[in-house]
Amino acid sequence: MKNSKFLVTLITLVLFSFIFSMAVSAEENVNLIKNGDFELEDNSWNSRNQGVIATGVSYGDGNKSGSVPNTALSGDFGSGYIGQIVNVEPNTTYRVTAMGKVDVEGAAGIFTGRWWNNGTQGSVITKEGTDLSEGGTIVDQAITSLDWEEVSYKFNSGNHNQVLIQLVKWSDQEATKSANLYIDHVTMVKVDGSSEGEESPEYNLVWEDNFDQDQLNMVDWGYELGSIRGWEQQHYVNNPENVYLSDGKLVLQATDRAVEDQYNNPRNPDRTVIYNSGSIRTHGKREFLYGKIEIRAKLPKGQGVFPAFWTLGADFVLDGKINGLQGRGWPRTGEIDITELVGSATDGSWYNRTVWQTIHYGAGTENNGKYAGNGTGYTIPSGNFNDDFHVFGIDWSEGLIKWYVDDTIVRVVDYSDDPLAMSVFNKPHYIQLNLAMGGAWPGPVGTDLAGTKFEIDYVKYMKSAEQEEDAKKYYATAPTLDGVKDITITQGESIDLVAGLQTEENNEIDFSIDDEYMFSSTGGNTNVQLLVKGKHEMEKISELPVGQYNIHYSAFPKGVDLNEDLSAKVTRKTVKLTVEPKPELIVKPEPKGNKYTVVGDSLNELEKVTTVIVEIAENKNAKVVLTKEAITKLKEVNPTLVITNGVVKIQIQAVDLPDRETEFKM
Repeated sequence: MKNSKFLVTLITLVLFSFIFSMAVSAEENVNLIKNGDFELEDNSWNSRNQGVIATGVSYGDGNKSGSVPNTALSGDFGSGYIGQIVNVEPNTTYRVTAMGKVDVEGAAGIFTGRWWNNGTQGSVITKEGTDLSEGGTIVDQAITSLDWEEVSYKFNSGNHNQVLIQLVKWSDQEATKSANLYIDHVTMVKVDGSSEGEESPEYNLVWEDNFDQDQLNMVDWGYELGSIRGWEQQHYVNNPENVYLSDGKLVLQATDRAVEDQYNNPRNPDRTVIYNSGSIRTHGKREFLYGKIEIRAKLPKGQGVFPAFWTLGADFVLDGKINGLQGRGWPRTGEIDITELVGSATDGSWYNRTVWQTIHYGAGTENNGKYAGNGTGYTIPSGNFNDDFHVFGIDWSEGLIKWYVDDTIVRVVDYSDDPLAMSVFNKPHYIQLNLAMGGAWPGPVGTDLAGTKFEIDYVKYMKSAEQEEDAKKYYATAPTLDGVKDITITQGESIDLVAGLQTEENNEIDFSIDDEYMFSSTGGNTNVQLLVKGKHEMEKISELPVGQYNIHYSAFPKGVDLNEDLSAKVTRKTVKLTVEPKPELIVKPEPKGNKYTVVGDSLNELEKVTTVIVEIAENKNAKVVLTKEAITKLKEVNPTLVITNGVVKIQIQAVDLPDRETEFKM
């Protein structure tokens, strides 16, 4: 009997142990938020300044959501929240997630939390579990999308026992004040911290630009020029006062645009373009696939300043500067916003000390990818990002992007579960740096910000061994594009720009030509033009004026619609086309009395684009005689013909010549 009792006891202990272990495991997935779908009205939720339960607006099959409405105002300031107090275990890691949206373009809500200390609201939750006065990274996440998007943050509870999870409106921006902010399907779960403290891989430097030369390195960089996006109030130019190197730094500077050159933004006539500014990119010259991409920079401050460090797919068609059949438009090409800042006029404001991390992509023309448009914000405790230089970067691996500011990881997106994102982001991108002024998100720009600077100390690109191997796998099946080089032709010359270039048999090569180098920063809304759209317009090359141009070469699979098949790989390279002036052919005919005869043999070196100059001694009574053979040769190539005696010049076209021998009196 004793053995029997022992056996029963042992079985009971084993069973209890199993049940207990199951409970501990399950606890990590238990939602600690009560009434997270708001279908039980305000049960468990509290509010201030008119935070409400909204009816008729919901994510999924429900009918309700939490909201901070457009009536949540304190005077002329948008102010209010809806939140829930949750018990937590000390020194434990939690993840908080919600679906959120706004109903006004350019509005921003904040999904965040506060420490709750003895019934009193404390400082903003930090990821490290510290009070904000002790430092740490706040958990604020921006809600800016007009469609439901997921927002999420993770934090350690430190020595705290309660937290207040909130949706907050706190803004003097008109878009946010007039908007209804919503959250739904709020969850908070304990997470396993076993992945914390993993050993970091070793990174090898691939490329860097320290900007320690006299001028911008145009082998790696090009300009974005004109009025390009949104409601912005700057005209991007290549003027030396707007893009320049100084003391080992790249400076993008906003300056006042001359009044006679100002114009209404073509996408919002209520906004006037009043500044010149700078935007540069590595498109077609240097591309990046996986690795750490970072800058050390001092960001500007001020009402509506909008600096950005970001990437776009190397297959981007540059807002129409490349034939749309040779690449992809936005957002199909994919965009990674490594850092953005939306400034305000108030020194030390939340806006001037917050940077944003976002991705954009979609299968069509809508920015509606699973992880698209849901930016997160990282805020320093005090001061401005303009006070000192900071490091902003991403650590990008196949299926995973980690954003960091200085030494802090501020956002992680694992997009490996989204096939669309895998197509858009597991391919080469180029980087871009620009200083925008105003826009839909930052609002109208201040009118006293001439001299505003975005200063970049360096750009670095590093890779781990694993990232290098994954990049090699991509390039192993990407189209090759060999033989591309700078080209020089003579004005009027015809040339086959794809002759001699090589790619695989199942791929094709095409090109687009734009006039970036011919851009004028004055004259209103000037822009770069697409002049030749590809092989089918090869004859237009001979019509190009003297100057320099971009040739954007693309190699891609034959018979594939690149905007439908986002997995099809595109290789892009940009080189320079130089069109030189027509050569001159100087003819010195033999004088016979007052007649100077041009015979056919004197035109043996004549080419189609030649200007023929007939030089005669100074003799105002001279006659220039063109023999019939000379006229025939001139008509074959149709050059410009200049006849001169040093005082009088007669300029005619060869087509205007008669069919027989003729003479011209000077």
